[in-house]
Amino acid sequence: MNDYVIAVDTKKYKGCLVYVCGPSFERAQEILHRMLNNPNDNDKAVMKDLYNFRIEEVPAEDCWWHSNCD
Repeated sequence: MNDYVIAVDTKKYKGCLVYVCGPSFERAQEILHRMLNNPNDNDKAVMKDLYNFRIEEVPAEDCWWHSNCD
């Protein structure tokens, strides 16, 4: 199953992963909206020096965070 993530850019890198939002695009929209309009303390810390916040869909085979780390 594909996941949606919040990705950003920095001065040095493009497409950095900030948050894994899960398989719901609507949930990803809620998280991005919160970050941009009413950020919590964690959002504020994460957002420092970052720009171009966006939602990206990640194919299931590229969702390394679901890997079993035995």
